[in-house]
Amino acid sequence: MDGALRVRVAVHDGESRVAESYARAPYHYLPIIQRDRDLALLTIVNSSGGILGGDILDARIDLDAQAAVVLRQQAATKVYRSACGPARSVCHFVLGEGAWLDYFPDEIIPFAGSEYVQTTRVELARHAIMLFGEIVTAGRLARGERFAFKRLTLDVQCAAGDAQLLRDRADLEPACQQLENPAMLGDATLWGTFYLFTTAPVDGALVEDIDEILRAPGDGVGGASTAPSGIVGRVVGTSLETVRDGLQLARSRVLERLRVGGPG
Repeated sequence: MDGALRVRVAVHDGESRVAESYARAPYHYLPIIQRDRDLALLTIVNSSGGILGGDILDARIDLDAQAAVVLRQQAATKVYRSACGPARSVCHFVLGEGAWLDYFPDEIIPFAGSEYVQTTRVELARHAIMLFGEIVTAGRLARGERFAFKRLTLDVQCAAGDAQLLRDRADLEPACQQLENPAMLGDATLWGTFYLFTTAPVDGALVEDIDEILRAPGDGVGGASTAPSGIVGRVVGTSLETVRDGLQLARSRVLERLRVGGPG
């Protein structure tokens, strides 16, 4: 499978709309929904139902100046057993001046024997803001899988102009690493990361708010701190609801503090 997606969103008559697009199976997207007093919703669909070893997925989303979009996936990312090398996915987000992107996909589920490399690249123009959340499970937990995948690599990069603001890379090989060591994940079977990407200084009070939210997410534990790109926070736990709720509460707090409504 060699899937590709290209979408450019621009502001037209005060609304964020798809200006250009191209899709190659299994990718496609649903038409933007203009939501009253909220950001426009764009949904990405992978019709294959999962990712196999050797698959390549390449997506790029461009937001023109002042465009504002909530981007969602239709389902979790299921990574099946790899028999012919790793599956690879690249998501490239380019935000124009004053653009706003809110992207919280469903969880990544690496099945037993899977190999998966996911790269997320973010490019920010002046005054652009992106919220991004990433949740990973230790496997198909309902079937008793726990760190049975071969390898999982997650690489998040953020740049503004020629300056790289952040690179956050995790390279997990359960057979070679003691992931259940208390110094790593311990009893946790899920973990999530929250990113606020911006070129502007971040209010210290907002960082403290996000840190407090992620420190007390029910049966999990986490925290947040400033980064050259804005804010990075993490939470680990044994419940998908706990991890997801923690990231969504952090997202809601940022939306309350930084932006309400659509373009402009």
